[in-house]
Amino acid sequence: MNKTMKIILIFLVIMILVIMMMMGMFIMDRRDDYKVDISDIEIPTYTESSIKFHQGNDNTSSLPFMASAIIDVDNDGVEELFLGGSQNTPDGLFKFKGNKLVAIKGTMGITKDKVASYGSVVLDVNNDGRQDLLVAREDGIWLHINNGGSFDTQKIAIMPEGTVPLSIAIADLNRDGAFDMYVAGYLRHDLTEGQNIFREGYGGSSRLFVNNGNNSFTDMTKESGLEYQHNTFQSAFIDIDRDGREDLIVAEDTGHVQTWQNKGDMKFERVSNSTSKNYSYPMGLGITDLDSDGLVDFYLSNVGSTPPNFMVRGDLADDQVSNWKWILLKNNGDFKLEDIAQKAKIADYEFAWGGVFDDLNLDGKDDLIVSQNYIALMPYKVPFLRLNGRVLLQNSAGEFAPVEKQVGVINREFSISPLTADFNNDGYSDIVHANLNSNSKLFLSKGGKSNYLKVSLPNDIGSITAIVKVELANGNVLSRPYVSGEGLCSDSSHIITFGLGKSSAKNISVEYINGKKDVKSGNFMNVLVKL
Repeated sequence: MNKTMKIILIFLVIMILVIMMMMGMFIMDRRDDYKVDISDIEIPTYTESSIKFHQGNDNTSSLPFMASAIIDVDNDGVEELFLGGSQNTPDGLFKFKGNKLVAIKGTMGITKDKVASYGSVVLDVNNDGRQDLLVAREDGIWLHINNGGSFDTQKIAIMPEGTVPLSIAIADLNRDGAFDMYVAGYLRHDLTEGQNIFREGYGGSSRLFVNNGNNSFTDMTKESGLEYQHNTFQSAFIDIDRDGREDLIVAEDTGHVQTWQNKGDMKFERVSNSTSKNYSYPMGLGITDLDSDGLVDFYLSNVGSTPPNFMVRGDLADDQVSNWKWILLKNNGDFKLEDIAQKAKIADYEFAWGGVFDDLNLDGKDDLIVSQNYIALMPYKVPFLRLNGRVLLQNSAGEFAPVEKQVGVINREFSISPLTADFNNDGYSDIVHANLNSNSKLFLSKGGKSNYLKVSLPNDIGSITAIVKVELANGNVLSRPYVSGEGLCSDSSHIITFGLGKSSAKNISVEYINGKKDVKSGNFMNVLVKL
């Protein structure tokens, strides 16, 4: 063997070893990072089926995101699924039939031009009892009004030049009965300079649009104090400090978890939280009341353990502190948000996109479902190396246990966000993974033996950020917020499901953001109560 052949052979051996090491790293990345006691937890199980809708976004011409939402289009009590298409595919609307989600031909008039649909939320805009749909597309914000059989379409807002709308947060900030919007802005795909740019002033411009009362809008971003420029993924209006005003939480890309306090009169002030000094990649946003104390808590995803530090620090200076771990912000009141992800045993997991909370086993404690896999990450071109997506059940100690294998919810596609809804009306939430550039998936719960209570509020702007409390016959009290726009570019079912375990409920109370209160008493078990 001559010298040249030896060099080539050595090079090939080194390359094979490097590839094997990389494969080993990615396989090890999806291991369970914590041991959590789940001996007293009911493990729900699911049946998987494909949703025939190849979304078509391969990240070459559009940003790697897709709209998804749960919506009851025909008011029959069985919710449908909306999925946003790419530049080359139409949007999709799907009805639950035969234990699967099947396409509604023509999507009831929900149409678009050759632009990608990035984010969506559901709202009864005109208070006629039917659910309407807001969609953030590359060319602006579109409103689809449900006429009871078909949808009428109109564009209601556009973003500044070079910015595309990614997701929509809604609230009635001035109490005029019309919805206002904070639209997360991201730099247009062809203008992006890189994936790891942290510097201020780079990226899209998020905007606050205030409704003029007729679904035309005035840009009030600067006047409200919310003016900044940085790529932003997801946001939500929610009353963080329980003062009767909707605050704003924002997940920046290559930036921070921003928390903005509503000072009244359409003015916001940025308030620090326990993560404010850290630079990270907060992407997906989950919202619940973890300990039923009446204060909302937040999950935010991150790049996690998947990429090595040198790949994701980008243009950060040596003295700028980074955090790549998952974030779980516990609300201690008075706008004090503490990161308890390590205590809850979720901090050290892998790359993640959207995350949503739901009580999957109806034991009274919310669990966490998380989407994973980045379409632009080269090793993920090999399906075997991709992550499974996480299903984490919460135990009595407030720790989260990974159970995706046991429950049968494995999704190695490029999921942007999970969504939850009870399609088969058995009380146990079903799971949808909204997948980029492939078919999405439905995981239908097989049910169980625990009791439940579903609470449905009017799906209008007045219900946003309401707090629903349920007193059980055994003395326990459960609390959950009414959330619009959770996960990433997505909106799960607005019906709130309370897990009762072996008990029943005797009192339901709702405190709305405008001070109105609803109370209903009785013996509630395995029913839907409309308030």
